[in-house]
Amino acid sequence: MKWESGSLQGRIDWVLIGSVAGLLIIGTIAILSAASPLPFYSMIIKKHFIALGVGILLFLLAFGFNYQVFQDQSKTVYALTILMMIAVLVVGDLHRGQRAWIRFSFFSFQPSELARVATVLILAGFLDRRGGKPKSLGHIMGAFGVAAPIMGLILAEPDFSSTLSFFPFLLGMLYCSGASMAPLLAMAGFGAITLSLPLMWTLLSLRPDWTQSWMLLGVFMKIRAFDVPLAATVVGIFVMVFLMWKMTVWLRFNAPPPYFVVLAFILSLGLCSGVVLDHQLKGYQRDRFVAFLVPDKDPRGSAYNVAQAQIAIGSGGLWGKGIFAGTQSQLGFVPERHTDFIFAVIGEEMGFIGALSVLLLYMTMLWRIVQTAMLSRDRFGYLVCCGMAATYGFYLMVNVGMCLGFVPVAGIQLPLLSYGGSNLVATLLALGIVANIYSKRHAFY
Repeated sequence: MKWESGSLQGRIDWVLIGSVAGLLIIGTIAILSAASPLPFYSMIIKKHFIALGVGILLFLLAFGFNYQVFQDQSKTVYALTILMMIAVLVVGDLHRGQRAWIRFSFFSFQPSELARVATVLILAGFLDRRGGKPKSLGHIMGAFGVAAPIMGLILAEPDFSSTLSFFPFLLGMLYCSGASMAPLLAMAGFGAITLSLPLMWTLLSLRPDWTQSWMLLGVFMKIRAFDVPLAATVVGIFVMVFLMWKMTVWLRFNAPPPYFVVLAFILSLGLCSGVVLDHQLKGYQRDRFVAFLVPDKDPRGSAYNVAQAQIAIGSGGLWGKGIFAGTQSQLGFVPERHTDFIFAVIGEEMGFIGALSVLLLYMTMLWRIVQTAMLSRDRFGYLVCCGMAATYGFYLMVNVGMCLGFVPVAGIQLPLLSYGGSNLVATLLALGIVANIYSKRHAFY
């Protein structure tokens, strides 16, 4: 292999490296402060620095070899990922109702973090091989079929939050691969219905007066309780959509009939999956919905985390209260402050300037990943970067959003900032692959 530019300067994206280093420094300082009151402080710090060292080593290794090996060995990567996820269900450690960790003598790790990175690589290879084929519904279903076994195994742990994080990069990679917008919108609509139904049912269960006042809402609640057969509801949906089609014909709108058939299937499948999801929700997960929808209902219970995070961020002011000086974090008012709510600690102790710096560094990192995608010498590298950008953009929006009360608490960490060895190692590995794609943008054989 030859290089247009053999200099190290031309191979390394120093802007990406700088933004990642800045986030790691801020995150490490925030963890040192947030975890200081905890009884296992020394163990937390030790594990963090070990994970940081391992992550940096994997970053350098991923940067050093040709990223196309993942494309050539995608079937092997897929098989190893499936075996890894089966292993965690068999020999994994049960913690907080989830069998999501494999523990060894000196360390433990969460395979789903590594599986997410592997799935991006596997999907990139799959979509690259199908690059010349029509980007139809079959193209999209094939991609979901590739990811479905891994997602199903993670959901079996059960880890709903990790499973949810697969959808952004799935849709993002499909869009960037040239898939038609209509099937993508159909998939997005299905997902929106599935996720919104448990939210709506939770809200209606909090307001029984609504269901008593409106017959339709009462029927809606009966569907949830299976008082109205699901099959009858699906038939009703198809009849309703058929009447809609008849109405458009009567009004002389030229709407193709297949659109109405697809609409009926989306509504029916979304309803069925929404019912299943609603009955699979754990008590604490439903409490998170309650805290999001009606935060005043249980301010000392389910809504406590978000309320304290908002107080912490708001009390930070412009410059913050200082490292190790945040009252909400140091006195333990913010739960999970070194993991899920690390952004609240940054907002309190480093103020608006610190929080803004984190957002700017994150946006810079995402911008460089997108730029790397545009500069990639092949379609595989382009799709890998698209998947990574979608993944970390989703993490940023959800984690910061839940700290501010804009989205329900999802138990999703903020990569490079939150404490979590598996997430940190997997993130640095993924970013090392991105850096490798950038370094080989001018390479040719």
